[in-house]
Amino acid sequence: MKKTSLFVIACAGALIAGQALAQTAAPAAAPAAPTPPTFGAAVPGQCVLDEQSAMSTSAMGKAASDRLVQLKAQVDAELSAEGKAIEDEYKALTASQKTSSATPAGKTAWEGKAQAWEGKRQAFQAKVQQRNQEMQYTQQEVMQAIFSKMIPQINAVVTQKACATVLSADSLLHYESSANTNGGATQTSFLYANPAMNITSAVVQKMDASGELLPTFNRVSLDQPAAGAGAAPKK
Repeated sequence: MKKTSLFVIACAGALIAGQALAQTAAPAAAPAAPTPPTFGAAVPGQCVLDEQSAMSTSAMGKAASDRLVQLKAQVDAELSAEGKAIEDEYKALTASQKTSSATPAGKTAWEGKAQAWEGKRQAFQAKVQQRNQEMQYTQQEVMQAIFSKMIPQINAVVTQKACATVLSADSLLHYESSANTNGGATQTSFLYANPAMNITSAVVQKMDASGELLPTFNRVSLDQPAAGAGAAPKK
């Protein structure tokens, strides 16, 4: 049994728990945030939309985010329990190796247990990867669903504002900076576009006013179907 196996499991456990080593170095002083420029006149008929902000700040987006957090917590609980069991089994194997190997029969039996444990470790690593993929697919599907619900509201605002073109905020130059001063985090961000052209808030207001929410959703499953069962959803 490889000596690196415990290290692999320990790393996986740390990733599952979302833990990180504390940084001991003192953070460098954050530079002063720049003041947004004074923009020229808004371009008639040209609008700007920050789709990500609209999806995340709307009531629909916040409810979806809360649900994703719930699903992630379920995955973390499942993997943490299994990872702990595998690590405990490894420790027991390591502790019994010397006494079990005192006889040829005992050594053979111990090596069989060690081989079985290695199979469990590999299966667990595969499950960790699968659960991460499932969460990624779930988030992608939710974002697509929210955006499809947002399209009618975007269309209504575009019509109301008489937008000739709508630029995505992602395509524009933008500034973002975060700093930790006096024990509090501050965030500074702005787009290099006249704020009068930004229709993001109007779209969010339309979405919230509709009162529409996404139906309750569950984590996408990539498990192989049992014999005779229907095919699993393809991604």
